[in-house]
Amino acid sequence: MTEAIVSELSRSLIEIAWHFGPKGLRGECCDDLTMPEFIALEKVSVTPDCPVQVVGHPLGFTKSGATRIVNRLARKGLIDKVKSPQDARICCVVITEKGERILRSANSRYMKKFKELLAKVPPETVPEVMKAVTVMAGSLKR
Repeated sequence: MTEAIVSELSRSLIEIAWHFGPKGLRGECCDDLTMPEFIALEKVSVTPDCPVQVVGHPLGFTKSGATRIVNRLARKGLIDKVKSPQDARICCVVITEKGERILRSANSRYMKKFKELLAKVPPETVPEVMKAVTVMAGSLKR
């Protein structure tokens, strides 16, 4: 792959990240959440009795980094800390009603923004775009 192709792809991904991040949505995305806080909150919402360390996995954070983000989310009233039902020595987190509300609101805004974007994409290219984005996102998880 040439340097020019990598550079163009990089610029395009930065543009997409900007428009779908909290700043690109004019601060309307996630109230006062940073993108890492949003990703962590989403992880908590889909992981029953989520151990603190698991919160940091999608972000590549250490246990210490996960603890810091959990503490910020707890101070904002978006998650509650609880003892693990299996092992009382393990601290887990659960999403609060306020946290769920913020996620629903953010997901609604993202869906609206994606629909607006896809309406501008030629319909015959949507499957290719979807495959490319999905493959790239999957590569980040490996």
